Amino acid sequence: MNSPDSTTAAHPAQIELAKIFTSVRLFGPPMSDKLVELVCHLFTPEEAAVARHLPFYLPKSAEKIAHKARRQPEDIQHILDSLAQRRIILGAEKGYSLLPIMPGMFEYLLMDGSDSPWHKRYGQLITSLYSTGYIRRYSTTASPAIRNIPVQATIEHTSRVVDSDLISEMIEAHDKLAVLNVCQCRQSHVFSGHECKRSGPEDGCLVFGSFAESTVERDCGRFVSREEMHDIVLERWEKNLVFMSANVTPPSPNAICTCCDCCCHYMKSVNTFGGRVSLAPPHFLAQIDETLCNNCGKCVKVCNTHAHTVNDKKHGYDVQKCIGCGLCVEACPKKAISMVVNPDYKAPSKNWIHHGIRLLPASLLATLRAHFNRDGF
Repeated sequence: MNSPDSTTAAHPAQIELAKIFTSVRLFGPPMSDKLVELVCHLFTPEEAAVARHLPFYLPKSAEKIAHKARRQPEDIQHILDSLAQRRIILGAEKGYSLLPIMPGMFEYLLMDGSDSPWHKRYGQLITSLYSTGYIRRYSTTASPAIRNIPVQATIEHTSRVVDSDLISEMIEAHDKLAVLNVCQCRQSHVFSGHECKRSGPEDGCLVFGSFAESTVERDCGRFVSREEMHDIVLERWEKNLVFMSANVTPPSPNAICTCCDCCCHYMKSVNTFGGRVSLAPPHFLAQIDETLCNNCGKCVKVCNTHAHTVNDKKHGYDVQKCIGCGLCVEACPKKAISMVVNPDYKAPSKNWIHHGIRLLPASLLATLRAHFNRDGF
């Protein structure tokens, strides 16, 4: 299970599996020593020899995988079960499949809160690989997959507010609510020797509906009451975290990542790697009344997208970086910031089917561009 001292120690089956993980269908990174080292940490040579025959996403039975690998099912069943038990691959009723490294395996593997030396090394390796910025190769086409849910107090008295903007609507829409054991991003950064400036690994994602049920079934989280969820939401906003969810309406099953700019991989993508193209235009944007601003910089401290700055004791604001979270409104002691309607806003998808149809053209285009520019970032 341990990584080799160098990628020259990698087995041919591990190298072949690393090449498979570069597929644009898995949103993979280019081939590199970092990727090979990660694959060697995850898969022994024997495991890699089996895993390279796994399908993407849609599970297949051990019998079909064995046929493809030209092996007997009984020879590989224990390997598949071990990989699935350790959350390295997806194991389901219908069989087994590979997951993308991120998003996918990263969250799935760490979501139960395990922190063994093996998991810590994994967190270090995945953080190092993601920091290369390979995700840029998929950040070429606008695709409103993710949306920010703003601080409710900053918008609930706005005349244009709609139900989908309110976290209270999502809480009331579901009977099953849960909280993940950990935030995988902050956990992996702790594994790498860093501390979050806003929160900690214990502040896991918030999950709703059938997502909450599956989370608890897998021992990856705990159910909470509506009252407790309201309290958790307020606490997370007080920590100046931003709420990122799939861009669907409140009644749909969903998850909310409560993100920070120092640990969250998605926020790093938004701020550095071109990931803003996957973020839906917010319903509201911050607006500054400079006649009231005293250049105190408190908005700078809470802003996770660096839209606010103070240079030479003068406040600056870049509306192109604003995601409409409303944290700056709450932080401003002079009430110089308000929320105004964004003319580019479009309502969330009605459900997951509509969401998939909506994203399909942009996703295909981004995948094609990544395929024909495999060596570029």
